[in-house]
This record gives sequence, structure tokens and C-alpha cells, in this order.
Amino acid sequence: MVAGGFVCLGFVTTSLASRVLQVVLYVVFLIAVGQGFANVLTRSSLGAHFDVKGFAMASGIARIGSSLSLICFPPLMQLFKTTYGWRGAMLLLGSIGAHITVSGALLIPPLSLRRTGSQTRDGYQILPDRSPEHQQDGACILASIKPICVKIEGVFDLSLMKTLNFWIVALISVTTRLNQSAWYIYFVPRTVAIGFSYEEATIMVTVAALFQLVITLLGSAAVYTEKVQVTSVMTVSVTLVAVAFFVDPWTTSWWSVSANAALFVSSMGLVFNLAEIMVKEFIGVEKMANALGWIGFLSGTVRPLAGFIPGWIYDNTGGYGKAFCILGAMQITALVPLVIKRLKQ
Repeated sequence: MVAGGFVCLGFVTTSLASRVLQVVLYVVFLIAVGQGFANVLTRSSLGAHFDVKGFAMASGIARIGSSLSLICFPPLMQLFKTTYGWRGAMLLLGSIGAHITVSGALLIPPLSLRRTGSQTRDGYQILPDRSPEHQQDGACILASIKPICVKIEGVFDLSLMKTLNFWIVALISVTTRLNQSAWYIYFVPRTVAIGFSYEEATIMVTVAALFQLVITLLGSAAVYTEKVQVTSVMTVSVTLVAVAFFVDPWTTSWWSVSANAALFVSSMGLVFNLAEIMVKEFIGVEKMANALGWIGFLSGTVRPLAGFIPGWIYDNTGGYGKAFCILGAMQITALVPLVIKRLKQ
């Protein structure tokens, strides 16, 4: 509920901004924070309600919204901007984002968590009125700092950083998120640069989103029926994302560009869906929220590079081919920890 309020308030205040700095502050501290909390909490709540099989299918169905947003929002936002201006478009987008608050109010914790909470309350013990007095040891400052460090480690669950399973999922998710941002930024400029119009580029994105919807549901259904292993599908999906970058310089016709866009977007959507399943399966539902939070933090840290690296390479080479090949190499490198884990098994 609070996250939805942040998102809604962020868009409303952005529509009233008169300076670029104000827009940046509202987007970073309101919209981004609210969206980040909503993403982590909804996925961890979904994991708490279902087992691994059920979560695979539920997550795939939930991912339909991502595909529909690629289909609906570009023309919808263009209509809002043309009719009401950018300020009116921000207000309307804020009203659309307010549904997160309603969804949070309707969300009910699973019965198992409510039982656990009641058992914890019943297990309280009464403390004595008096406790023995202890003299403060002024010579040992570290002794007073240690409990604080232990508490911080427990709150942020820093022990996740020591596990290979976390880094397997984190490296794949962070790399794919970086490449997703780069593709979103440079797909249309690259398509226009080879001779297509903006309208044709929009149609290509729509076709790719339709493929993403179908492939994500099929992949989730395959995991749900246990016909394939999650790690096997993840390996294939990450490889296909890299292949889409590698072959991009040779796609020049309408059909080849559309097919490559469909390959990238559908494989990318499947990677994100499978990454959430791997978090639940490898790390557990108890640490799922912390793991997703850390993955989101790491992704947000590197995502600014998505605009810088391809743009810098384009300025120095005059084309997007080398930039996309480098992104593909980064994507395939993310498979190394997963391959090591599978070889050990």
C-alpha cells in the first residue's frame, strides 16, 4: 500500500515540477523507491503462497502484465502526451499506478505465516523486575560495536553474499537487466538508423511483446509440469539472449529485425521469470525478499551503464554492431557460475 502511494505521489509531483532537478528527485526518491518495494514484496508474497511448482506457473501468469505493458503503453502514452501534454500524461500515469495501493490492501498473508506469528507471540516469557547490574567496560569499544554489526548483518541478511546460489541468480539477473535497459534505449534509434520509421519500430516492439507473452507462459507451464529443469531452461534462455545481440548487426530487413526482437524480448522475459523461481528453489522463501532486494539493488547500481557503454561505443565506431556484440559477450559470461554448479552436481 505504501509503495503504491509513493508511485502515485511521484507521478503527481513530477507533473508539477518546473526544473529538471525536481523531476530527477521525484523519480528517484518516490517513483523508483515505490516501484522497487512493490516489485520485491509482490514477488516474495507470491513465493510465500505457492510451492516451487505453483510459483512457476503463478509467476508466469503474473508476467503477462509485462508483455501487455509493452503492447499497450507506448501508444497509450503517445495519446496522453498528444492530448493532454506531458504534465497531463504524468497525472494519468500516476492514477494508473494507484492500483498498487488497492492490490496491497487486498493482499492477505498465507495461513502458515499467520500461525507462525501467533506461536511466536504465545512463546513470550516474562522478564524479572530486576536484572543484575554490570559495569561498563570502557576499554573495549569493539565489544559495544559488535552487537550493532550483528544486528545490521541480520537485518540486511549479508550472509547471502557468501553463498554461490545467490551469486548464480544475481549475476544472471543483473546482466540481463543491464542488457534489457540497453536494448530499450537503443533498439528504436538503431532501427531508425538502418532505414525504418518510428511507427515500424513500434510495430516490431508489439510483435516482440506478443511472443514474450506466449513464450513466458509456455516456459512456466513446462517447469510446472516438471518436464524440464529450471537450470536447463535458464541456460538456454540466457544463451538465446546473447545470440540475439550477436546476430543483430546482420539483421537489416523488416522480418529479420522483428524476429530478432521477438527472440530477445521473449528470452529475456523467460530469464526474469526463471530467476525468481531459482531464488525460491535455491535460497528459500524465508530469504526470498532479502535476495530479491539485493538483486534489485545490484541491478540498479549497474543499469546507468546501459546507456553509457553502447552510446560511447557508437560515438567511437559509428555503429551499434560492436556495442551489441559486447553486450552479448557479457550475457554469456553470466552463465559461468551456473555451469560450474551443474558440473559439480
